[in-house]
Amino acid sequence: MQQVRVTAVNGRKVQAGGKWLTAIGNNAVSVGALVWTDGKCVYGHHSDAGGAPTIIGSKPEEIPLLIGKYSVSEGTQYGAYNPRKGVNVFRHGEKHDGLINTCSKFALIDNNTEDKLYWEDVSMDADGNIYGIDSGQTNHEGTYRADSPVGIYANGNCISSFSMVDLMDGTTADAVARVAPDSDGTAQDISIAGKIFSADDYWFIVHDVAIAHKWIPYPPFIPYGSDTCYIVRRWLVTPSSTVQIYEESVFCRSWPLEYWRSDCEIDYSPPWVKEVRLPLGDGYYYILGGNPTPSITTRPHSGVSVFFLEYGGYTAYLYSPEDKLIATLSKETTGLNIHASDNISVWKLGNGKYLICVKGYGLFVAQNGELTSLDVKPYNWRLCPLRNIKSWKNQEG
Repeated sequence: MQQVRVTAVNGRKVQAGGKWLTAIGNNAVSVGALVWTDGKCVYGHHSDAGGAPTIIGSKPEEIPLLIGKYSVSEGTQYGAYNPRKGVNVFRHGEKHDGLINTCSKFALIDNNTEDKLYWEDVSMDADGNIYGIDSGQTNHEGTYRADSPVGIYANGNCISSFSMVDLMDGTTADAVARVAPDSDGTAQDISIAGKIFSADDYWFIVHDVAIAHKWIPYPPFIPYGSDTCYIVRRWLVTPSSTVQIYEESVFCRSWPLEYWRSDCEIDYSPPWVKEVRLPLGDGYYYILGGNPTPSITTRPHSGVSVFFLEYGGYTAYLYSPEDKLIATLSKETTGLNIHASDNISVWKLGNGKYLICVKGYGLFVAQNGELTSLDVKPYNWRLCPLRNIKSWKNQEG
C-alpha cells in the first residue's frame, strides 16, 4: 500500500500516481486528496455511526536501498527497508553513485567520470523517464569551473543548460569590490546541489567561494603586505528566477604576507541567510534555516596559525503536504551538519511514521517529531517502495 495524491476524478475512477484506479469504499474522493492504493484500487472506507474505520491489511512494500560504506574500496551493499522488519542487507554489489526507482522500475545511476560530469540529482517518472541535474565539469584540481554549464537532462540528453557565470551576473566581483576596493575577485570554488522532478520542474543552489587579493606596500618599509577578501555566496535557481540566499565575508590585512597568519587584522562579516522553501516532490518540502554557529577560528597548519571559517550547518525543517512539521534535521537531531548541498528525501510509512534519507549520510525514522537513526548510509536519490522487489534482489551488481 502507498499514499498518492488524486489528480482527477470521474465517477468511481480516480487518477492518482499517473494512472486510473477504481475507488473502493464509501468515502468520497476529491481532487487533491491523499489516498491509499495498492496500484489497482483506492481504499476509502469509513464506518457509519462514528465507529472505527475498516482496516485493510496488506503485505508491506519494501523500499530498496543502496547502502554506502566508509571505504570506497569496499563498494556498496544492496538492501531494503521493510516497515515491519527494518533494514535488511541481502548482498554486496559494485560501487554505484545513486539509486532511483518508481513503484515498478529502478535504475542505478553512475557519474560519467570519463567526461568529468557528475549528477547532483536524478528522478524517474511513472513511465520510466529519467531526469537529471548535472553539476558541470571540473578543473584539474577537482573543483568546479566557473564557466562550466549546469545541465538539465532527460533520458541522457541535455535539454537546457545554464552558465554559472551568467547566473551570478558579476555579483561576486561586485561584493569583493565593496570589501576590498581595486582588487580582482575570482571564483575559486563553485558547486551546485538541487532537485529535479521533470524537464520543467527543478531547483538548484549555486555555492560560490571567491577570493580577492591585492598587494600593498604596508607598512611603507615592507613591500610585501596584502589585503585579502574571502567571500561565500549562494543563489537559489528555479526555472523562473535566481535569488541570493546567503552571504558571508572575511577581510584580512597582513604584513609581511604569510597567508592567513594569526596576526592578520580581521574584519569578519557574519552571514546573513534568507530562509527558503525547497520542494521534495509529492507535496513534501523543507525550510532551510540559518547557520546557527558560524565563527572564525585559528588552528596550526604547516607551522603557521591559519584562519578558517567554521560552519555550524543549516537546520532543515521538513514538512508534509498538509504543512505538518515532520522532523527537524540539524546537528543536534541527526549528529550531522546539514549543508545546503545535502540531498534529502522522505517517504510516508503510515501510522504517523516517515522514512527520511540524507543521501550518503544517514537514514532515519521520524515519528511524533522524534528522529531515530537506522545506522546506514544510503545512496538513494529518492525513497520509494519497489513492487517487484525480487527484481532488485536478483539484479546483478
